[in-house]
Amino acid sequence: MKTNENKRADDFIQELKESFFFRTLTPDKSKEGIYYASLKFTSYINLIFTVQDLLKTALHSLENSGLENSSQIQDPTFHLTSILEIAIQLLPCAEAEGLDKLYKQYLEILKDHESRNEKKDD
Repeated sequence: MKTNENKRADDFIQELKESFFFRTLTPDKSKEGIYYASLKFTSYINLIFTVQDLLKTALHSLENSGLENSSQIQDPTFHLTSILEIAIQLLPCAEAEGLDKLYKQYLEILKDHESRNEKKDD
């Protein structure tokens, strides 16, 4: 009887793995009880605009009293917290470090270019 129940449980788990159920959240292999969801963007600018839209929605909620909010949003504070947490996760901080390095390199190249042009003029 135990073996039959184990087989049914194993079959059920296998069926779930092969189905389209439970595909949104993926367990984090390093932390128990933590899951992540994959979001797809066509470019970094699309990602940044999405974060900007989330922040604008949060600002709108903060700037308007409860009476001015949409009647479809029952607990704006809860939703505002959720939006801000998503926006924080979407900010491309690691890429921003890379952009800083690229910008510094650009400034160095620009400075070198300008100094070469000054030497040519002399």
